[in-house]
Amino acid sequence: MVVVLLIGISIAVIALNLERDIDQVAELEARRFAALVEHLRDESILTGRLHGIEIDEPEGRYKFLIFDKKWLPVEKDDSLRPRVIPDYLNIQFTAGPDQKDKTLVVVDSLGEIQPFFLTVIGRDFEYVVNLNANQNVEVERKPHEAG
Repeated sequence: MVVVLLIGISIAVIALNLERDIDQVAELEARRFAALVEHLRDESILTGRLHGIEIDEPEGRYKFLIFDKKWLPVEKDDSLRPRVIPDYLNIQFTAGPDQKDKTLVVVDSLGEIQPFFLTVIGRDFEYVVNLNANQNVEVERKPHEAG
């Protein structure tokens, strides 16, 4: 009974902290995505193969793909496992204008990444992940304008 009580108290404390730290979690998720894009770039260069990240905006998830006559899930790299954004955050994804598949970030075998914007929306701030002019992945913090 004491264990159940401690678990209940722990969950309540975590829930309260989480409520206060929504923007911190949003930033963490944006930075994680940026780091994984860079990791995928390294994989593309090392293997000489086309890779991608498929974004499911409504479901708040993304998965990593490799191209072998068609897009297939990456299976041999646990760091590139499918990811789910916490329910209390929202994401918005915009592919580059030349991108045929508007749900995909494509990384070619030379490490070139097609332009994209992924926004992780917290309570007071949005964290925008995109490419700068030098093809470096950046995370920019902006005030969230509820609309």
